[in-house]
Amino acid sequence: MQKIAFNRGQVIFKSGDEAEGLYIVADGNVGLYFPGNNTANKPNITLDKTDIFGEMGVIDDQLRMATARAHTDVELIHVSRRDFDQKLDQTDVIVRGVMAVLSDRLRQLQQTKNKS
Repeated sequence: MQKIAFNRGQVIFKSGDEAEGLYIVADGNVGLYFPGNNTANKPNITLDKTDIFGEMGVIDDQLRMATARAHTDVELIHVSRRDFDQKLDQTDVIVRGVMAVLSDRLRQLQQTKNKS
């Protein structure tokens, strides 16, 4: 794990990027912008201190489905895919399966919502 700082307005990752890890907000706010948010002025979701994001891509090994941008100056804790996988390997196979199912269902829900 490592701490990373981003300035207000700076893109953390873009929709369609490969998921190299997940993030925990240590300080500040992060905005998540889903495809179809054409204005990109107001995030679909605003994340605060202790919130986790970018987790779906490391769980199901798919591309990012949203763009994450620093809503304020932020400090994040980055957990690499490798570190996450090592922790996941130590968990029960049922827990891993449930996480994969939840991630898939969330992706399907968001894709359905974007088509509306």
